Amino acid sequence: MGAGLKKLLKLKDWLTVPDAARHLSILFGEDVSEADVLRLALDGHLTLSIHFVNHATAQCGKIIPLADAEIVEVPTIDGDGVFKMIKGLYLSDDRVLSFSRQIVSIDGVWDLPMLGAEQLDVEHKYQLLTDGPAVELTDLEGPLVNRPDGTWGRIVEHFSENKYFNKNNLMSPRNHPDNYYPAGGLPADAVFVVRTSALQDLEALISEPNTDTEKPLNPRERDSLLLIIGALARLAKVDFTKSSKAAIAIERETIDMGARVAPRTIENHLNRIRMALDGAGEQGGRLTPSAIA
Repeated sequence: MGAGLKKLLKLKDWLTVPDAARHLSILFGEDVSEADVLRLALDGHLTLSIHFVNHATAQCGKIIPLADAEIVEVPTIDGDGVFKMIKGLYLSDDRVLSFSRQIVSIDGVWDLPMLGAEQLDVEHKYQLLTDGPAVELTDLEGPLVNRPDGTWGRIVEHFSENKYFNKNNLMSPRNHPDNYYPAGGLPADAVFVVRTSALQDLEALISEPNTDTEKPLNPRERDSLLLIIGALARLAKVDFTKSSKAAIAIERETIDMGARVAPRTIENHLNRIRMALDGAGEQGGRLTPSAIA
């Protein structure tokens, strides 16, 4: 790495995506583009952040246990009954992202957890840079951001800015919580950035000792680990036979742990559990996915 750039990293808390790409080009010894930086973030290898240059309007919140989440009753469409739902964003079997009704202004640099509409914004930017197709998906939860101290935020917009909303229905005062709804995307004047600490984490990851110099797992050890994962999944009441659904739930847990693993990687490992079960069945008593999941 260039000595000048290395010194610069010590003085800056974050870099723009183009500067981060230049840094990674030196680190990897090959050209790294802005699109590559965004792809690393989308795939869970690098934490991407957002700089709210002109502040943003948000509801703040935190992750709480499912047992502490507020339950609300919503009337059914026919009006003959109600159904109960969790107030907040359900993250996993025992986690809920709960937001305050208070509307606040946030600024500075926040991280992008890639759980809400913020992921679509990043994907949209990536597709633009790579001449890919338009991203037409939506996420009604709005863009989510968080900080290392555990504070979360959901970006919201005022109904007065929505041309389809009847302004006569606005509540008083103007900042009444009912006058806001989850934004469709991040503010147009916000800037994607990468914390220097995130770049250092990535550098540490790729600088780990080459696994080729370590003793590889033999098939028996590998299958034993897969069977252990399957047993732990059973204890956690995660049906690994439904690998796509289970991968999403496990990904969210890895995010809560601060070490995200991409769903595709998780799904591939979960699918291997079945092969390990078949192998164990051939050597001894027949084991089936239903016996462990």
